[in-house]
Amino acid sequence: MSQNNTNHTNRLKLATVGTLTNVKVSVPGTSIRLAGILQSTNHSARRLGIICHGILGHKNYLFQPAVANLLAPYMDTFRFDFRGNGDSEGEMGYSNWDDDQADLDAVIKHFEREGYYIYALIGHSRGAISTLRYAGVSNHVPMIPYLVSLSCRYDMSHVIHKHGPEQMALLEKQGYFDWNARVKGKDITLKVSKQDMNNFLNFDSTAISNIPSMTNILLCHGAADTVVPVKDICGLQKHLSHANTSPRIISDADHNYKNHFDEVSQIVADYFSAAGRKEDWARRIFPNWKTWVHAVGGVLNFRTVGDIWIPSTQDGTVSYLRPGFIYRCADISKPTPEGVKVLQALNITDAFDLRSTPETERRGTFESDEIKRHHTPVFSEEDYSPAQLAVRFSMYMGGTDGFAKAYMSMLPNVRQFLPPILDHIVNKRTPFIVHCTAGKDRTGVVCALLLMICGVDEEQIAWEYELTSRCMAIKEEDVKFLKMAIGGESSDSQVRGILSAHESFMTRFLEEFHIKYGTIEDFLTKELDMTMEQIDTVRNALLVKIPVPRALL
Repeated sequence: MSQNNTNHTNRLKLATVGTLTNVKVSVPGTSIRLAGILQSTNHSARRLGIICHGILGHKNYLFQPAVANLLAPYMDTFRFDFRGNGDSEGEMGYSNWDDDQADLDAVIKHFEREGYYIYALIGHSRGAISTLRYAGVSNHVPMIPYLVSLSCRYDMSHVIHKHGPEQMALLEKQGYFDWNARVKGKDITLKVSKQDMNNFLNFDSTAISNIPSMTNILLCHGAADTVVPVKDICGLQKHLSHANTSPRIISDADHNYKNHFDEVSQIVADYFSAAGRKEDWARRIFPNWKTWVHAVGGVLNFRTVGDIWIPSTQDGTVSYLRPGFIYRCADISKPTPEGVKVLQALNITDAFDLRSTPETERRGTFESDEIKRHHTPVFSEEDYSPAQLAVRFSMYMGGTDGFAKAYMSMLPNVRQFLPPILDHIVNKRTPFIVHCTAGKDRTGVVCALLLMICGVDEEQIAWEYELTSRCMAIKEEDVKFLKMAIGGESSDSQVRGILSAHESFMTRFLEEFHIKYGTIEDFLTKELDMTMEQIDTVRNALLVKIPVPRALL
């Protein structure tokens, strides 16, 4: 949790990023139109984050414009006024939860009709309650992948302390009290009746338990919040433990983050940055990865490629790339007896060896009665001549662009290494291994192609590729061999750089892939003469399609 003792001030007054457009959204079944501001930078992905204010708030309240501005590099945003608030039509209410849901649903459907993918719901205080509730009960399709909850109330009974004993006494005596407040520079009075209070107190906070388990949720709270006790974040976490939840506590911050606008806005922006998304992904993946990586004695860089959710945009399901089907690793030629037992226990029936003949002769091969080896070299023997090796390894010394160039050089040979793997996936459908020498480059390209077929987000493909860098799969004999192959005065650090794996290498390769070949479907139809039906057959063999998992149904 964030514990920053610096007394930040509200100084985020940055130049507007992108364009601001005033938008009116009609609420179906009513004459109400909601006012909001669309901040757009024309992202090709058409991702939209919807920002919701708290009670008595509005679209430009507190830190909301700053949040929208800092999110501009990652998504377009729409911040709007709930009915009766700010510039929206209709009547403001104290506990009109259903109205909030109708307003939010109207906004979501409006922008979906405009071609947007609802990427995130971001709410402060009451807006946080409403967005979490929407994610839990709406069964929205496709699943909304990100939720941000700022100063969200969980224990509704504490609202009584917010108003104080005098107002509670008036409520009992005359059946209502007047809540005087200042909204958008104007003094207003909101009548709160017993029914309003009862509706608030009886709000079912546990509905958030229905939020899909694949949802990424940021919970943020001020340590000095006297409106909603900071302990409420614990209640939220309890009912969101099934999801990917990240809590943040800001020291000295109150309910509205006074003097902390910059800090809370930056926390939200960092959460959506590439580094932030990768951090959350790693938090989910590493425990499982650590279990696999040393599981097979004598085999380095071993792991399963799977346990990935792929939301559907068509129906109320998700596709799940099941683990325990595709495995990847480095050279498998010398597993220990215990390692062989593990391979057998995993029911692995086939191993696809991407190495060239000279490599297999130098390092050996592995095959058993239970595991059949298929020699599917990415490069021909001619490609392993001293001259060709020097050319290829010189590419790797060219940094990110060099790695991408080297990976692209594999694809003209795709007919000799990919079809046998696809045939196994479709017809045999048993667990299998793909490997080369280090389990990084050739194996990385093959696994990337398989993940692309499945529709896995390419950001995750790059992160999965980079896991190799944590496996310590570099052997001294490989360093010596590469130095001899490259020739010249290459240093050990340069050679180790060739044996490294960074997400940027894979990201750049995927960019070059799309420039040359288009989509993965374009590539397979052109380079392997596959039909769309055959591609779907491969995809369906790799994926399991299931209803959106929820904690409670």
